[in-house]
Amino acid sequence: MSNTSSKITLYIDPASHHFLKDRQFELEDGRPNGDQMNAPFVYLKAQLAAQGIAVHTADYLLDAPATAGRNIYVSMGQLENYPRIVKRSDTVASAFFAMECPIVEPSLYRALNAVQRDFKRIYSWSDSESLEPFVGRRLRLEPMCWPQSFHRVHEAVWDQPRHKFMVMINSNKLPRLYVQELYTERQKAVEYFSRTNEIDLYGPGWNDPSSRVGKTWVPATVRRLQREIVRRWQRVYPDPLLEAARRVYRGRANTKAEVLGQYTFALCFENMILTGWITEKIFDCFFAGTIPIYWGAPNITDHIPGECFIDMRRFSGYSELRDYLKSLDGGAIRSYRQHARDFLSSARFKPFSKDAFVEIFRRIILEDTGVAV
Repeated sequence: MSNTSSKITLYIDPASHHFLKDRQFELEDGRPNGDQMNAPFVYLKAQLAAQGIAVHTADYLLDAPATAGRNIYVSMGQLENYPRIVKRSDTVASAFFAMECPIVEPSLYRALNAVQRDFKRIYSWSDSESLEPFVGRRLRLEPMCWPQSFHRVHEAVWDQPRHKFMVMINSNKLPRLYVQELYTERQKAVEYFSRTNEIDLYGPGWNDPSSRVGKTWVPATVRRLQREIVRRWQRVYPDPLLEAARRVYRGRANTKAEVLGQYTFALCFENMILTGWITEKIFDCFFAGTIPIYWGAPNITDHIPGECFIDMRRFSGYSELRDYLKSLDGGAIRSYRQHARDFLSSARFKPFSKDAFVEIFRRIILEDTGVAV
C-alpha cells in the first residue's frame, strides 16, 4: 500500500437510499432484492481496500469537511446528491452509471445531458443511438455489462431433479413509459400458460393491483388513494390478466436459486427491448441450471451464445413456444443446460464478472488520480 493511495477515497452513491450508510457493501442486506445482489460491490470494496483505497457510500461525503486527500465520486444513477458533491474542491465527479432502463426512470434519461456536463464519464449497458429517443441527443457513453454476483453454477441446485415445467419470478409492476416494454408481455405469457396450469408465478405484489415503477411527483397519500380506488374497481371489474396470475401465484421466492432449481424452464423477459440491456435475469437461470426463455436485448447473441437459451423471438406466439418446449427430449434439455454452464466458464462471460466490474474502477482511479491500484 502506498502513501498516495491511502489518501484516496471512493464514494459511491447507491441506486437506492436503502443502501446508504455503507449497506451497499453488505452481502445480505435483508431486502428481497435478489440473490446476493450486492456481491459486486462487496468484492469491489475488498479489492480496493487491499490496495489502500477506502470505499464508502456517498452519504458520508455529503457533509464531511474538506480533506487534503482526493475523493472519487461515482453515482449509480442517483440525481439528488451530485449537484452538492460536484462543487467540492477535493472531489472528482468521475462516473455516473445509468442503472435503470428508460421506461422505468424516464426522468433520469431526460437529465443525462446535464449529468454529462458534470461527470467525466457516463456508463450504460446500452448505446448512444438506442438511448437517443429518451435523451434527446447522442451521449458520450462508456460501455459495460451488468456485473453478476456469481461466476459458476450453484452445484447443489444445478444437479437436483426438475419435477416442474415452468416458472416466472417477477414483481407485479407496470412501466412508467409504454415504449418497447415487456411488463405487460409477461402478464400475457403467464395468462397463456395458466390455462393448462403449466406455470408457477413468484414475486411480490400479485395479490394487489399492479404498481407503477419509477419516480413520480405524485404525493404518497394520493398514490395510496389511487391504489385503493383501483383495488375497489377491480373487485367489481377484475383484470383478467391479474386474475390468471393469481391462480398460479405461489408467493415470494426466498431465494431465486431455490425456486428456479425446481423447474426446467423459466420465462425470462427483460423490462424492455433495448440494445445491450442484459440484466441478472438470464444469469439467474444459468446459475440454477434452468433453461431461460429470453426476450429483451435484440443483440443478446453478441454477448451470450444462442445455444444457452430459448429465444422468444423465434416463435409467433405462446402456442408455438409451448409446442417447441413439449417437443424437447432429455438430450436437448441437457444440451441447453450444458451450453449455459460452459458459457459461464468461458472468456465470453468475463465482461459480466465481478473482476470486470473492479477493472472499471481501477481505470477510473488511475485516470483521475494517476495512481494504479
